[in-house]
Amino acid sequence: MSDSPFSQVKGIIAARLKEFSNSIKLDYSLEDIESTIDLSKKFGDLSSSMLMKISKVNGISMDSLVSSIKPYLSNIDYFKEAKVESGFINFYLDKAKFSKLVLELVDSKGEDFMASDSGKGIKVIVESPSVNPVHPWHVGQVRSALLGDTISNMMESCGYEVEREDYIDDLGLQSAEALWGLINKDKLNINLDPEEKYDHYIGKIYVATNTYMQSNNIEEEIKSLSKEMEIDGTYESNLLHDSVSNYITAEYETAFKLNIYHDNLIWESDIVRNNLLEKAMDLLLKKGIVEKSNDKKYEGCIVINYNKMENLPPEIKGLKEQVKVLIRSNGTPDYLAKDIAFHMWKLGIINGVFKFSEFMEKQPNGKPLYTTSISGEDKPFGNAKITVNTIDSRQSYEQSLVKLSIGLVGGEKLAEGFNHLAYGMVNLEGQKLAGRKGTWIGYTADDLINEAYTRAISLIGSRFNLTDSEKDFVARNISVSAIRYEFLKISNEKELIFSWDNALNFEGNSGPYCEYTHARAVRILENFKGKLNPREADFSKLSTDYESEIIKLLSISQDILERASREMKPNLIVDYLSKLSTSFSKFYEACPVIKNDDQELRYARLLLVSAFEKVSSKSMRILGINPIDRM
Repeated sequence: MSDSPFSQVKGIIAARLKEFSNSIKLDYSLEDIESTIDLSKKFGDLSSSMLMKISKVNGISMDSLVSSIKPYLSNIDYFKEAKVESGFINFYLDKAKFSKLVLELVDSKGEDFMASDSGKGIKVIVESPSVNPVHPWHVGQVRSALLGDTISNMMESCGYEVEREDYIDDLGLQSAEALWGLINKDKLNINLDPEEKYDHYIGKIYVATNTYMQSNNIEEEIKSLSKEMEIDGTYESNLLHDSVSNYITAEYETAFKLNIYHDNLIWESDIVRNNLLEKAMDLLLKKGIVEKSNDKKYEGCIVINYNKMENLPPEIKGLKEQVKVLIRSNGTPDYLAKDIAFHMWKLGIINGVFKFSEFMEKQPNGKPLYTTSISGEDKPFGNAKITVNTIDSRQSYEQSLVKLSIGLVGGEKLAEGFNHLAYGMVNLEGQKLAGRKGTWIGYTADDLINEAYTRAISLIGSRFNLTDSEKDFVARNISVSAIRYEFLKISNEKELIFSWDNALNFEGNSGPYCEYTHARAVRILENFKGKLNPREADFSKLSTDYESEIIKLLSISQDILERASREMKPNLIVDYLSKLSTSFSKFYEACPVIKNDDQELRYARLLLVSAFEKVSSKSMRILGINPIDRM
């Protein structure tokens, strides 16, 4: 549970309101009472809707409640007064005392002031973006990668043990099509540059292969190739492994530019090689969750028969077809079967399957990147209590089937740990993107990064007096902050239309705006040569609404982080950072700090600026944005 300053004073209010509820013979828990308390939007600093709740639920008149509560609204620690207004109990902070509480805690804890231990002892696996290794990331897949990375950052900041996984679908149909094109490049009539970044190189081959397939029947060749791909030591499996390895290296060159990192790569070929699928199906068969069908339509297939199940989720109960094939009669598994097996490993139902070796000795974050492999060693991966999959909303049905299967084999409590973070489509400049058609060409993550850098350089040159090397450094960071912020500020389930005007807006609600505001704070602190000590400050000097607004926002930072992690909503952090930065900008314009003749006020404001700098910096790091000290 949060121990933030906001939570502390909220608890003090709840305890007092609990005394009141007891006095009128009502048994409200502290948790029930706290749910009625929030920052006030109109009167006071905090407000509670408890009286309206009691009146509605218990049929007691508001006049009677207002009269009864008055003795309980005086002498509340951290508050100078409390009173009932428009049905709400409004609490007015003792600003000096509350400012002291907040700013002393920020000073002592630094950026950890925002952090939490609410997830301590709980392991989480976050899987993203799990892109088919046949073309570079397009902007839709950037959204998956950024959501997964930011949720990982949020949960780590809440004390969870987070494992970041990337699933490599090297045995899918798309991989077979790309491999056919790689082997038969001379038939595709395209110009290829062998020096081109490999994900773009194989992407052009993949698109050309699909174009070729429209007028040439190579279906049987693809099927034959798919079988050879799964046999260790064949020319096809070796070529595929080299191609996918080259793809991953190129993919991570892009990921690193966006500050995205992983702990391990799980290859589908290793799921097959290590018989994870067979182990999973055997367990499901023994428990009667799946069956080998005798029905003529599904003869020889392993299926889930929903007609034989109870308590089905609505999206399955209403289906016209109540049988789902997991393993076809020829032994070919459906993607869903492999995903169920994979999650049985993730959640610890099946253990000891994979060996791991280093794919990269050191990523830019200083950590190695591991990969499943034929030879390697055991690593403490898998066996989590919570899994998070960032997969677009079109896969919601399949994800609900995975969750259903986990619940049937491992119990409902285990299934509660399965989370599909569905996200809406992403479009850029009116383009709808598809891998096979190649409409991603010109709209890849690399194109996005390069365009953001070009635009940032232009904007910086006209706004700031920097050397060329400083411009390059700032532009690279600004371009990443613009992309990450713009992708994350919209709730994940909504469609996202990427806008350059919004992303690179220095006037508000953008990554560059928050970077600029943070740099202003750093600049102020650089102009103060001494060491700040909150015990020497007179916080009664912080009396303006501008200062109070920042103090209140600082006080809720941990609460916002915990809620964002609990609900898996990075947009809540973005929204918080935007409000905090906007409040600081208003303070900056209205309240002189260094150029202030009142030395006590100057000192107190410096402590406020220092606290803002720490919390805004932490907020940006959680969002995967590197704070800039000078612009």
